[in-house]
Amino acid sequence: MHDGMISASDVERYGYCPLSWWLSVRGVDATGEEIEEGLKAHRDLGESLKTLVHEEKHSREVSNTLLALLVGTVIVVLFALLILFLVFPEWGMLLLILALIWLFVTAFLLYRLLVSTELIEDLREKYGVDGLLENVDDNESTPVLASRNYNLCGRPDYIENIEGDHIPVEVKTGRKPQAPFFSHVLQVGAYCLLVEESLGKAPPYGHIKYGFDDDPHQIDWEISERGKLLRHTVMEKLDEMNAILKGDMDAHRNHNRMGKCNHCSRNKACPERIEGGSHSHGGGGRGKPRGKPEGKPST
Repeated sequence: MHDGMISASDVERYGYCPLSWWLSVRGVDATGEEIEEGLKAHRDLGESLKTLVHEEKHSREVSNTLLALLVGTVIVVLFALLILFLVFPEWGMLLLILALIWLFVTAFLLYRLLVSTELIEDLREKYGVDGLLENVDDNESTPVLASRNYNLCGRPDYIENIEGDHIPVEVKTGRKPQAPFFSHVLQVGAYCLLVEESLGKAPPYGHIKYGFDDDPHQIDWEISERGKLLRHTVMEKLDEMNAILKGDMDAHRNHNRMGKCNHCSRNKACPERIEGGSHSHGGGGRGKPRGKPEGKPST
């Protein structure tokens, strides 16, 4: 949550199980080794992507400086030769020495540019980044996207600018499924909605990456009937979540699977857990009409 708003991560939790999300709202922390591993992996990802953004910015600056130095070196050498042979030999020699120093500085900057370019290529290949990075989740300088219309906020792992389209990308560090989980698709849909409202243009799709070895899963938003269905589903879930926050609905477990309870990071605090479950992962799903005046989950 952010200033009382629903985050895109909340939407993911709600898609996994509404009661798990509601417990997180009530202050129940997620626990388990998978949670800690996931947090560490995302911190490492954030640091690497920050490095990529910094190196690309630095590379552009060095390229501009290098071009100016090369032009300056040529001009100084020409003046030095002109003065050396036609007017004042002493001044001409001094200018040649200055040109050599200038050339050494240029060579050093060229070396730095080559090193930076190699690092950029390695990071882009490692993380499968194709477009221009515009928004990286570093929890410091990156603006949070927000939609007052849906009481929604969030910050994707990063946003790529691909041919003028802003593509939100969510990276998942857990086990790799054969197809994207429903809760993860909802989360990317929430990011697409945020990009649309915050940046003024709907993205054609978003991406989910499970690790970095394979191509990302494309989650349609504006380019197909599937995308339109996702938009409707995201808005429906947000309506339910806002109703629960207002106290008009209760949150309940949305499944009867012991295995799912076993892997829920809030299993021990869940009043509707299926007995026999331990704990280790969490998420979000749907609510049921409230049957009590207070906005607490039914037991």
